[in-house]
Amino acid sequence: MAATNGLRRAAVAGLVGIATGCVSVDPGPDFVVPQTVFDANYFYCEVEPNFIFANSCGSGDGSKGDKPNGCHFNASAVSGMALLDHPAVPCNGDIVSDPSQTGTGSPAESNLEAVSLEMNKDYTTAPLYTRPSDLSGCPPTAHPRCIFQHDDPTVNQILSTWASK
Repeated sequence: MAATNGLRRAAVAGLVGIATGCVSVDPGPDFVVPQTVFDANYFYCEVEPNFIFANSCGSGDGSKGDKPNGCHFNASAVSGMALLDHPAVPCNGDIVSDPSQTGTGSPAESNLEAVSLEMNKDYTTAPLYTRPSDLSGCPPTAHPRCIFQHDDPTVNQILSTWASK
């Protein structure tokens, strides 16, 4: 009986939708999909040093088969997420202690922008997580080498925390 009532309600809702017609909205010429903004301090103090740099994403790691100058510090070697090398950003916990290191146009700020484009609120679907992990079948399908295993607790903690900030 409950299933029948549910079907009736769905049918009535469908008929009402048909009767009123569908309306489309023209987003206009300046339509922009808002970009998700992730916590910059957490990126500079945790993600960049403990995930990006710790896994040699920029420089690569010759002992693991990376080609010299073939990783993310070489924009012509990668199709996305070009990174810039720079000294570690000084932090006090998860707060940048010298904001001059992360200002507009700085290498750290450029890295934040590049990496943020590869991140999602659901980090498990983010290219930052899926491409360099064993989930992509790398190598050779998505990434030249597997940087981490999808069940790595450190990676999962860092990225899940950043996704929630």
